[in-house]
Amino acid sequence: MICDTGNSEFGHDVTVVAASRPFQVVLDFATGSLTPFSASFVRSLSDMAHAFEDQEAVARVLESGDDPVIYRSNYPDIPDEAGHLAFLTTIISPGTVGSEFYMTKGHHHCRDSAELYMGLSGQGIMIMESHGGDFSQQELVPSAPVYVPPGWAHRTVNTGSAPLTFLAAFFGDAGHDYSSMERKGGFSMRVHRGEDGPQLRRSATRDEAGAPL
Repeated sequence: MICDTGNSEFGHDVTVVAASRPFQVVLDFATGSLTPFSASFVRSLSDMAHAFEDQEAVARVLESGDDPVIYRSNYPDIPDEAGHLAFLTTIISPGTVGSEFYMTKGHHHCRDSAELYMGLSGQGIMIMESHGGDFSQQELVPSAPVYVPPGWAHRTVNTGSAPLTFLAAFFGDAGHDYSSMERKGGFSMRVHRGEDGPQLRRSATRDEAGAPL
């Protein structure tokens, strides 16, 4: 599979052992922890500084010496191969950069395929955008799964005051393509803190036709 993954979160700097036998993990809905889990990754602000719209706000935070954790994920030993169903938990910290809520980087799949998200605790929004530019948003809250069809890039945003935790399941050979959205200037809409709650605002990094600026 050829895929321009950019700075993939799944760099596989751990050895993934084929899940040749059934296994079980214990999932804590409140914390998103998996017991046992085989690997994890952490994304701090410095790892995804260019994902946020307000670059002056990013610079102020990093120049102060702070580098907050935006999100972290845990995942078990499931190979990135056809026939396997991979899953992970992600915990997005509460907070904003400027007025933009903390969020995941967002990605397409290298092999267009679906993904299922299940909110575990906290409150958030998933924003999704198709290759053709169609846009959708869905709340991500406990007991309300969100289905992402093939061909739709997806990003998860924590709009609450507590950590947002969720479970995501996807095909083992789906791959994660971050670069394609980065080349477009990111998603066409962003989620900001407004006076009356979360607000969707058109991204200043895309023009009205959806082209990168």
